[in-house]
Amino acid sequence: MKWWAAIVALGLLAGCSGGDDPQPAPTPSATVAPSGPAPEPVAAEPTGTPAPEALSSFRCEPAKKDLWVAAGFLANAGKKAATYQVSVYVGPLDGSERTVRTKQVANVAARGSVRFEINKIPAEGSKCHVQVIRTDVG
Repeated sequence: MKWWAAIVALGLLAGCSGGDDPQPAPTPSATVAPSGPAPEPVAAEPTGTPAPEALSSFRCEPAKKDLWVAAGFLANAGKKAATYQVSVYVGPLDGSERTVRTKQVANVAARGSVRFEINKIPAEGSKCHVQVIRTDVG
């Protein structure tokens, strides 16, 4: 009976020897969509000119648990109407991807100013960061 077990063991080892048998082609697999709410769309990188000088009276403070609100004024010192993009993030600047709230403020009149407000900014810390870009610069 021991010889039978030895022959079966040798047969199994031979089958695992990685000979010249062709490998079967991989079969395509379907990707299953995750369940749950769809992720928020990611805004494209803005094109334009940084315009921190347009921002004044900026405030960023907690509103509700883990949510902040930011508000301020954008002043257009130019000779024609301008469009600005304001992006706000609350948390550390550690290079990780984070949730940023962005607002487009269109048609700020020449030599005029406009108040803006961004609500429901998720907080991942206690430090608020803001970026202002003039997006209509050609």
